[in-house]
Amino acid sequence: MREIKFENERGQALIIGDGSDYALTSIIGINPPTANIQTSSIVNFDGTTFISSVVNQRNIVIAMQLRGDVEANRLRLYDIFKIKRKGTFTYKSSLIEAQIEAYVETIDVPPMTYPVVALISLICPKPYFEALDSIIADITSIDGELSFPLELVSAGIELGNLQTLQEVNVINPGDISIGMIIRFRAVGAVVKPKLLNTQTLDFIELDTSMIAGDIITINTEIGQKRIDLNRGGVITNIFNTLVIGSKFIQLNEGDNVLYGSATSGSAALLIEVEYRAKYSGV
Repeated sequence: MREIKFENERGQALIIGDGSDYALTSIIGINPPTANIQTSSIVNFDGTTFISSVVNQRNIVIAMQLRGDVEANRLRLYDIFKIKRKGTFTYKSSLIEAQIEAYVETIDVPPMTYPVVALISLICPKPYFEALDSIIADITSIDGELSFPLELVSAGIELGNLQTLQEVNVINPGDISIGMIIRFRAVGAVVKPKLLNTQTLDFIELDTSMIAGDIITINTEIGQKRIDLNRGGVITNIFNTLVIGSKFIQLNEGDNVLYGSATSGSAALLIEVEYRAKYSGV
């Protein structure tokens, strides 16, 4: 079952589909967008040299037939699809659920026609669809040590065992390379936390020391790159601690084997990554 929905910035939503007051007749622009390929000619040689490539913004055009109380439904469209305002376009099917940020470019409902058909154009500056939910993967983990029946001793009991220095396969189910949120959490003293992609050998390392309770958050998403330290609720930009040679690691499509470590205090370092899959089309 397919569902197409648009929700504006005020939280007003419209589901477009057969059997509703708004029957979808056509939709274009949800397939992979076009790319601009820059090349340069070489004198006296066949062909060209590749310079760069960039993906264009996405334009989604929706055509729907108005049913029921046509006049009321037309006015409702104007209220939900406000010109130049931002909203979220969501596509759901049995195989994929994804969303994209969109701005209303035009809405056209020709009067005095039958059947009444509305044409809506949405512009998506960021061309890729995103999964509805984030995925969180632990690079370090805690193995529980509790067992029953439970016997309490005066010296106390071990509740869990921190498993560090292990490779973890982080799977990107989308078809686009993506950034992620990396979180370093210290439960003790940690010096120079690091995350390595063992396949590409790209790494990100910080020349800083952490104390128990510190949380360092790194955003590797293109256009949103940040490195912040949360110490006792106070947020500090520590971008300048980035070690030379570090890269804002991207998750390639499919497998990404990540490995966390520190110069010292690895046993006191918890690492997790959070990301949303992206799709070139739905």
